[in-house]
Amino acid sequence: MHTIIDELKRLGEEIKVLYVEDNKGLRESVSELLKKLFPYIYTAENGEAGFQLYREHNPDIVLTDIKMPGMSGFDLAKLIKEDNNDVRIIFLSAFDEKEYLHEAIDIGVFRYLSKPTKVPLLVSTLHQAVLSIHNERNKRIFERQLNDIFNYQNNLLMMFEKGTPILVNRQFLDFFGVKSLEEFIQQHNELDTLLQEHQGFLYSTSESGWFEKALENPGKLFHAKVANHSNEARHLIMKLRIIPDKEGFVILSFDDISDLNLMMIFDGNAAKNDKKLHDTSAVLKLMNVIKENASEVKLHNFYRGLTIVNSALLIQMDEKNVVLKTAHSQLKAIKLAKNITITSELFPFSVLCKIANSIDFDQQTVTFSDMQFVQESADQRVNIRLEPDEERHSVTLFRNEIKFFGKTRIIDISICSVKIEIDALPAGLTVGESAKIAVVLETDLQPVSLSIIGTVYRIDSFSKSFHVVLLFELTAPNSDKLLGYIANRQMELIREFKAL
Repeated sequence: MHTIIDELKRLGEEIKVLYVEDNKGLRESVSELLKKLFPYIYTAENGEAGFQLYREHNPDIVLTDIKMPGMSGFDLAKLIKEDNNDVRIIFLSAFDEKEYLHEAIDIGVFRYLSKPTKVPLLVSTLHQAVLSIHNERNKRIFERQLNDIFNYQNNLLMMFEKGTPILVNRQFLDFFGVKSLEEFIQQHNELDTLLQEHQGFLYSTSESGWFEKALENPGKLFHAKVANHSNEARHLIMKLRIIPDKEGFVILSFDDISDLNLMMIFDGNAAKNDKKLHDTSAVLKLMNVIKENASEVKLHNFYRGLTIVNSALLIQMDEKNVVLKTAHSQLKAIKLAKNITITSELFPFSVLCKIANSIDFDQQTVTFSDMQFVQESADQRVNIRLEPDEERHSVTLFRNEIKFFGKTRIIDISICSVKIEIDALPAGLTVGESAKIAVVLETDLQPVSLSIIGTVYRIDSFSKSFHVVLLFELTAPNSDKLLGYIANRQMELIREFKAL
């Protein structure tokens, strides 16, 4: 009984109870009991007063006598049921004739108890009434979320209350080959093991469980590997959503994308030569998952090395094109650069869009096609690499202390690397060897002069020129000078970009 009372108090924290009884002594004694179980108790001495209190307070449970002066308990129950059929009505009556019981059933009364009613029976009946109210409310919350969040018809759904699963949908049961949530829990009593380990996916570790990680990041899309009823590993996209105004309630949705065959792409070694990197259809299908979840992506562009990053919302797509809504500054950067890099928590790698089909500044939208995954992307830059002013810098290349007299310019420079363009390749210059450059970067105050010895990291050959990338480490004074130049150049480019 103590367990039932404790649960009744916990579940009854928001329950309102109306008690109607014409016997004053009985009304007062039962009211005292009810006040120990529920925070909201309203009492009335007859049917008319009871119905008035019902209209004022909309109680969830009504306990009423049947035989009372004026409006009877039956008449009160009929009026209440006509107004709200969800109210649990409990009759307390000294009359036990069958006609009363049959009429109570016809009205839809929750329980019919004979007076005098023993306290354990009354408490047990109230406990059952509260449980039925909560179950009904949970089902309605679940159904409302199906309509409010997004189209869940093809998704697996699981609803939790304070970390305990309480409801699942038919797709969920079919996926695991079970007939009920209880059967699922029996088979998977350790929910931490439900999500299997896979590189780049969500799963439990020794530090924390997967559910806790999802709970810390509501709305985030996670990749998950889950075995179905045939013990076949399936690739699912999982999202946790907190239910508004219902503390402790969350819904997990799982979207099966196994047909994309993307699990292998998360293996860094296998992905290097995987055709999926160039599979536009796979990109589009992941984009569609993002669209259905109303999630954002990040757009990355560069203006002469200056990073331009803004969030974007995917508002429309078809078999070839994706329409994104983003900030005006990003659209301006896209117009200048033509292509764009898109990142998302859902993508195994960044997505490179090579063609901006159209840009609509009025609607703040851009339409893209020709998309593919790229393993190296602009958003992974550790250091700022900026283009110096074309007319306000000079660079001279030396190999073995011999000056190169060809045409040379800096394409971009950072605190640890520089890319230079030369019209011819000095004889014998190869990747891995040392080279020296003398750099002069003009500013409004005084020029920054640097003598840099670096290692050739990459050489790219073009029809009329070569690009050479040098990696280097500067001494503290030279490092401070270059950092100051980069900071000032960054501000110049910001002003220049805004003026465009």
